[in-house]
Amino acid sequence: MPDGAKPRRRPGRPPIHLSVSLNLVMPSQFYPQFPNEGTLPGEKRLMLAVLADAVDILLKGDGRDGRSRRLLLETAQWIRADDDGPFSFVNVCETLGLNPSCLRRGLLARAAAGHIRLVRR
Repeated sequence: MPDGAKPRRRPGRPPIHLSVSLNLVMPSQFYPQFPNEGTLPGEKRLMLAVLADAVDILLKGDGRDGRSRRLLLETAQWIRADDDGPFSFVNVCETLGLNPSCLRRGLLARAAAGHIRLVRR
């Protein structure tokens, strides 16, 4: 390498020491994923994200390996539970103005239609 020439950097992510100092921001932090999401208070946005993640896991999960199977079962258990905790399925739905029993029926029926077995063996 000639004197004064910079070493060639490989394409891809910046080195970790640069990543931390850049304070990288994800596009989803600027652009809402759902309509009117930007107008919701922070706790409702968090609840919406929790619910969206659960729906995503339930409808897209295949349960073929042990980890995804466990995630599917835990998600189905969360949807079925009638807990009263702040982030229970029922409380999340009611806070977001959704009917929990209707959404529960639809999600579990959709999972069953996709031949996903949501009970422990």
